[in-house]
Amino acid sequence: MANSISSRGATTDSNGVREYKAPESVTHSSAIDYRAAAGFLRSRAAIVSSDIVDLHNQATEGDLRTRAALKTRMGVKSLLNELAVERGMAWADIAKLAGVSVSAVRKWRTGGDASPEKRGQLALLAGFLDLLEESLIEDPAQWLEVPLSLPDGYSVRPVELYALGHLIPVLEIAGLRREPADVLDEVLPEWRSSRKSNYEVFTANDGILAFRERENS
Repeated sequence: MANSISSRGATTDSNGVREYKAPESVTHSSAIDYRAAAGFLRSRAAIVSSDIVDLHNQATEGDLRTRAALKTRMGVKSLLNELAVERGMAWADIAKLAGVSVSAVRKWRTGGDASPEKRGQLALLAGFLDLLEESLIEDPAQWLEVPLSLPDGYSVRPVELYALGHLIPVLEIAGLRREPADVLDEVLPEWRSSRKSNYEVFTANDGILAFRERENS
């Protein structure tokens, strides 16, 4: 005898044994819908967040260009005075970030003129330090020399990233918008293998932090 419907969601065979067939759960179906909607919203939020980051970075680049353009109105000696005397940058760092030798900077200090390109580099650096200060970096020149907060054993300074042309990522770190390690993974992918330091920081007997060579280096 064929199975017959004995109650909603159940069938009865010829021996009178019920075979239960669970109806589709409205709650389960709704949960699937909610998860799908939540997943879509998360995807959209990630896209919007990425767009906002890109927009902010574009605005920062525009701000930096504007500041640099205004700084180019200054003479080379005035720019050097702002960078070295007012900001406290080392002459060697100024030369490195401007892409010239220390002797070239020395000539500029004594009245020698710089090319428009190099003058622009000095102006860009001066504008960049202004933006760092607005990110609540009290001493921008010194901060550029301080190693970033990375896992123990790694040493990368912001000035190195600047020299490689990664100005906006440095500003992202300074503004606490991104973690240094995340930035380095993006702009310097090999840093975990190439930037491991042979030195470590330790507390000396007098309580002062000092450097020493790692035992396994």
